[in-house]
This record gives sequence, structure tokens and C-alpha cells, in this order.
Amino acid sequence: MTESSGSPKDSVRKTAERKRRMDKDWEYYNHALIPTTAPHVTPDTSWMKDRKKWRELADGRHPLFARWTTDFDCQEETQWWCLVKDTPFDLMSLKSSRRSLITRGLKRVDVKVIIPADYAAQMANVLIKAWKSYDESYEEGEDRQKLTAEFLQMTEENLGNSEYLGAFLKDTDTMIGYSIYDLYEDWVEYSAVKTDPEYLNTQVNAALVYYGLERYMKPGIRYILGGWRTMVHDTNYQDYLLKNFGYRKAYCRLHIRYRWWMKLAVAFLYPFRNALGKYSGNKWLYQIWCALRQEEIHRTFS
Repeated sequence: MTESSGSPKDSVRKTAERKRRMDKDWEYYNHALIPTTAPHVTPDTSWMKDRKKWRELADGRHPLFARWTTDFDCQEETQWWCLVKDTPFDLMSLKSSRRSLITRGLKRVDVKVIIPADYAAQMANVLIKAWKSYDESYEEGEDRQKLTAEFLQMTEENLGNSEYLGAFLKDTDTMIGYSIYDLYEDWVEYSAVKTDPEYLNTQVNAALVYYGLERYMKPGIRYILGGWRTMVHDTNYQDYLLKNFGYRKAYCRLHIRYRWWMKLAVAFLYPFRNALGKYSGNKWLYQIWCALRQEEIHRTFS
């Protein structure tokens, strides 16, 4: 699942960009090239010695590095993993306290497949309220109008391989959350979820996850991918999926290939990574620290 970074508008734009690039094996994301192939498929890396190919795959932009994984779901507990759900979900097998979270959500929340264009204003509202809960300094400005306009463009014809699930209060039919699933031949990616923090006590997250498992975890599907390890720490939401819905960690090996100048910068700054971590309030220093944290994980595989 995507991490919360950038802005609400970035969230919509990155989703749209991903749909346009599904015909490529690699895509540009957050200043890097990452594979679009399934986690259990080892991507082709033979192009990396061709300098022109880097910009071609990045649509003319300048990626700092390429990142990929191998040895998917290996037996060793490595420092890199993704969350997967690869077994049928049985509600009755859960402990009563965890089963209660889901049943409360299903009593108060309706979940259904939606077309974003049909709920553009409501989706913009959910996204803005969710973002305000992530970042207290966030100011809405003209984002609401811009987001609504972007969601209006997301009609059934241009959603590509994605499905959107909307969560609505049963009493008022108010949208209080949505999630996005990307569908492939034999696997599914649970790529994003946004919920209105005002209604978390309705167990809207539980209702959305349960509906997703019921809809997508079918015969012929290897697994639902629930997100990758973050650079900084395990997220509460990942813990939520692990504890309540039977997701598990599929360990693998992390690989990074830097552009030559980025490799020099990382080598120079790496000894100062702990000091840079103290400046998390500065956006640029924080991004540098995240890159160095990624390199620290990467070095565990050397």
C-alpha cells in the first residue's frame, strides 16, 4: 500500500500515472524506477547499463536509482518484506474481540464497488480530511475544487485495471472512506485506502478490508499484496492487517542500483545518517535520511 507522502493531489495523480504505465515493466515513482511486475516475478534488469534507457523508462525524468526485489517469500527473515494475504479469510476463526471489530463495521457501513466520477466531491472530502489527520500543517487552499475535478475524470472507461470500493454510512449514505485494488491475472494489489478520521469508530477500515478479501481472494489468485515495508518504521495499518485479517510478511531480498552520481552522494552522506535523522521536520533532510535508511537496509544483503 502506498505511503502517505506529497499531497492529496499527488495521491490522485500518482494513481492515474500508474494506470498509464501498466504496459511497461518499470515505472518512475518517487524519484526512482521500480518494477511493475508481480512481487513473485524477478524483473529484467539487463537494461541498466544503457544510460538512455533510464530516462526512457522514466518518461524523460531523472531517476536517482532503481529498486527491485528477488527471492520472494524466502524462508529467511530478512530486513525487507511485503504483506500478503494468501489464504481464504474465515471470519468465524477469529478471536471474538477481533471478529467484533468486523461485525460492528458491517452493521454500520455499506461497502460497494464505485466509479470515482460518480462520487467526486465526496471522495475529495474524504481525501482532504484524511490528509489533515496526517499533517496538521496542511492547508486546503484550492485542493478541494482541483481534486473534485480530477476525480470527475476517473470514469469507468479510464480506470484501467483498478477497482474502487466506497464505504458509506448506512443511516445517511454519506461516504466515509474508499480503497483501491489493482487487479492482475493471478494476484491483486491493495494499493490505497483513505478514511474520514471522524468516523473511525464505525470500524470503516474493517468493513473495507473485509469486503476486499471477500471479493478478491478467490481461486486462481495467488495473494493480495498489502504493501511493502516502509523506510522508516512499521505502520500501524500494517500491524492492523497482520493482527486482524491474516496478512503475513513475505520476506525477500532488496536490490538497489544507483546512478553513478547518486552512488557517490550516498557513500559520502551515509556516515552522517543518524545525525540527519534528527532533522525530520525539514522536508529535504528527511528525504535524504529516508534514502540513507533504505541504503542501511540494503547493506544487510551485502
